[in-house]
Amino acid sequence: MKVKRFIIYSLLIVVLFSCKDNNQKTIRGNKEDINTNPKIFPSVMETDQNSNKNRFILMSDIGHDPDDEQQFVHLLMYSNKFDLEGLIAVTGRYFRPNPKDTVKVLMPELFHYYIDGYEKVYPNLQLHEKGWKTPGYLHSIVASGQEGNGMKDVGLGKTSEGSKLIIETLLKDDDRPIFVLSNGGMNTLAQALFDLRNDYPKEKLKPLISKLRVYDNSGQDESGAWICHEFPDLFYIRAIHQNKSFGGPSNTNLGPHIWQPYEYSPFGQHQWFKENLQTNHGKLGVLYPNRKVDNTFHFIGGGGTIPWLVLVNPALSDMSETSWGGWGGRYSAKKNDNPPSGFSIVEADEQPYLPYKAYTDGDPIVDTWTNPDDGKVYADEYTPVWRWRKAIWNDLKARMDWCVQPFNKANHRPVAVLNGDSTNQIVKSKYNYHEEVILDATGSTDPDGDNLSYKWWIYLEAGKKSYNKPIKIENDTQIKTSFKIPLDAAARELHVILEVHDNNSIVPLIEYRRMVIIVTNY
Repeated sequence: MKVKRFIIYSLLIVVLFSCKDNNQKTIRGNKEDINTNPKIFPSVMETDQNSNKNRFILMSDIGHDPDDEQQFVHLLMYSNKFDLEGLIAVTGRYFRPNPKDTVKVLMPELFHYYIDGYEKVYPNLQLHEKGWKTPGYLHSIVASGQEGNGMKDVGLGKTSEGSKLIIETLLKDDDRPIFVLSNGGMNTLAQALFDLRNDYPKEKLKPLISKLRVYDNSGQDESGAWICHEFPDLFYIRAIHQNKSFGGPSNTNLGPHIWQPYEYSPFGQHQWFKENLQTNHGKLGVLYPNRKVDNTFHFIGGGGTIPWLVLVNPALSDMSETSWGGWGGRYSAKKNDNPPSGFSIVEADEQPYLPYKAYTDGDPIVDTWTNPDDGKVYADEYTPVWRWRKAIWNDLKARMDWCVQPFNKANHRPVAVLNGDSTNQIVKSKYNYHEEVILDATGSTDPDGDNLSYKWWIYLEAGKKSYNKPIKIENDTQIKTSFKIPLDAAARELHVILEVHDNNSIVPLIEYRRMVIIVTNY
């Protein structure tokens, strides 16, 4: 079976690299021909340091499991929601022909392949929202990282395109934090940090390091342990549970059944994606790959989609606040000691770099949530994502319509107003214990003219000092309501969530607002 898979991957690589001119095309999934040749574009500045968008660099071992390609299609459909500054092909451990191999082929050309699909729907996307990155700009930020695996490919003289891109991004005159996600190995970031430490004194290095918000998807090589050991002040999350919860975490544990009317199985998930992405949704959706191994459908992995979803709802989530939760999951409030890799073959390689610390979803981080669709109670390490997952999938479904439909034949999120604040930011307030908190969504609107409904709730598990006891909000589906802060909540955080739902027959959508209340005791 391994030999068969190696032959298949080898043939794919030969086909991809045989495209030598703009007239040659590659066929993927028997769906659509599209030019995969990397194009040379001038590097166009499409980020703005005065923007409130989050900065983002993606590292991915794209090409070695279809889930990374799935997540990149998804990411392109949200690329107007953040300032994407790098797309770096990296190595990793997963889905190599031989698990003992130290090198696997980088496939940056796959980024170009999907960007070409995005280019076909780019004009129509602009009818629906502003801020989309031009295809030319996206092509210009593709780079290759370290060619080898792990710390063996980090050191003097081993600078790569990808590590150089990370350094150049950090050196920009832009104080906004940078979210660096690796859906693969971490050694390209390790090389960037190695070079920075060699080139800059401590007093100049510290503010550069402080910009980074790193998310390590499963610990796919030992470089993450080295990074955390050598740079203990670095903001670093390692996740091994919630990152798998977009469609899983496994073929036998799929979580809430949100892809009805299709069957509760990995194949049923693929049927939902066939209807809502792959069919009649334009030149990008048709490229969305199935996730099959040896002709068996596996759960929709999303290849690390969950981590970057923290960036798309700035009125709900903050990438610098690990414990607040949201579409991107919820993680520990403090760093934990030596969080393990999600792969046993990596753990032995990490031993030389003990001790190290990182934020994590281990121990585990648990939410308790009742599914409103069937009344089932979930309380495990996947629930911090599952509680949002129906909204996540519906939101993607709506955006895929934007690829082909005019504005008046698609749905768009409502605009949520919280106590008169119509920004897309989290509201922070201070209240004394036993004080009444007024909650008012008056002024919320819908761009499609849909009727709106409201849901207020308190996210009990969220925050560094969560109250963790039920608090009743009376009339929690009214546009205006209130609640009283408990007497014993002094010095605690209360996270109030407002959901504004539209009533749309195409697909219902939700906009969110969060109010973080710091309870005082004076």
